[in-house]
Amino acid sequence: MKDVMDFVKKNLGLEEENEEKKEQDSIIVPEHSFYEIILMKARTIDDIDYVTSQILEEKNPIILDLSHLEKESPEDFQVAGEKLKALRVESGVEAILLCKNGKNIIVVTPPEIKLIRKD
Repeated sequence: MKDVMDFVKKNLGLEEENEEKKEQDSIIVPEHSFYEIILMKARTIDDIDYVTSQILEEKNPIILDLSHLEKESPEDFQVAGEKLKALRVESGVEAILLCKNGKNIIVVTPPEIKLIRKD
């Protein structure tokens, strides 16, 4: 039975791939050992500055609830939106709105982490 499997593997080219894999075995060390995904509610505009530092310096993704900021301080909510937009344009940060039914919850990730939108 082994001979039949070897014959099939050889004819399909699977045997060569396994040999190449054995030769190319190496240790891959990730650039960032782990990510802390931060969940937070923005209560002041200073919280947006914290988000910026976490994204750019620590490379941590953040799930951010802007609902409180929107209700308590519409001006700060608008400034927060402008800061997040500038962050996206200038630094390549990604952001996706998760929920807007009474809550503005977004995911913000550093450029190294790509968000994929599927409908």
